[in-house]
Amino acid sequence: MYTTMRNMAGMKRATENPDRRGGFTLVELVIVVGVMGVIGALAMASFGASRRARDVLTSGQNVLSVLATAQARAAAGEGGIEWGVRLEQGRAILFGGMSYGSSASTTIYAMPSGVQISNIALAGGGQEIVFRRLDGMTDQSGTFEIQATGSVSQAFPITVDASGRSYRTGSAPPVSGTRVVDARHRNFALGWSIKNATTMRLTFSDPPGPDMPYDVAMSPASPRTSFDWSGTVAVGGRDQALRIHALSITDSDTTLSVDRDCGYNDKKVVISIDAKTIATYEADCATVTVGAFGGAMSEP
Repeated sequence: MYTTMRNMAGMKRATENPDRRGGFTLVELVIVVGVMGVIGALAMASFGASRRARDVLTSGQNVLSVLATAQARAAAGEGGIEWGVRLEQGRAILFGGMSYGSSASTTIYAMPSGVQISNIALAGGGQEIVFRRLDGMTDQSGTFEIQATGSVSQAFPITVDASGRSYRTGSAPPVSGTRVVDARHRNFALGWSIKNATTMRLTFSDPPGPDMPYDVAMSPASPRTSFDWSGTVAVGGRDQALRIHALSITDSDTTLSVDRDCGYNDKKVVISIDAKTIATYEADCATVTVGAFGGAMSEP
């Protein structure tokens, strides 16, 4: 009798809670699946946002590298031409020459899917940044952004200043440093005039071989009010690139500027005009000695 009543009680409980026999109710399973779906969706969204942020950062750093390459090639006088970068929505293009349209040498760096170049604001308008030979400066300074498509918050802003420096906006490198170390820009207030001078001589040292003189016929013809020479001279199988130009010429004085990038010049050179020594640059490039006719030297 007792056994029969216990069995009947068990059957009643099973009848009252039929969904408990499998461990979970149907409602509980639906809730679990729903929560897992939400978690998965959030994880996918977070992964996508992280990937876009990473792509924007990597693309920004790559474009900075392209700009630095163009500026370095121009400052070195590579190929005897200017170098620049054209900015388009989906790519940055490194080119040699005064403009992309006239260039015979280009290298394309494509943006990854979901990343674009936007908000281009360069001096003079346009989409091209051209760096000048030997001094590496540009007349197309300005700003632009590497941006995730459709996202204002995910952006890598870039600034290019007139000196040719490119950097993430808000994190400009020190103005000194590089220019002092590489002796790229030095001015010489001569205290005499090159208005009627005829020949500039560059004398390179290439031991154990003899010194190598390189003469430049000065132009325009005298009496001149301007002088601007730039060129590349092969010494010992390596090109030496310089730009020497007058910032001012009067009847009694001259301010001469010498641009020489240590990254591309490794030979000692003596600069003179009409046999008057202006300066001696040692092979290490950073050591500069003012000659007897070099006047006062300064770092602009």
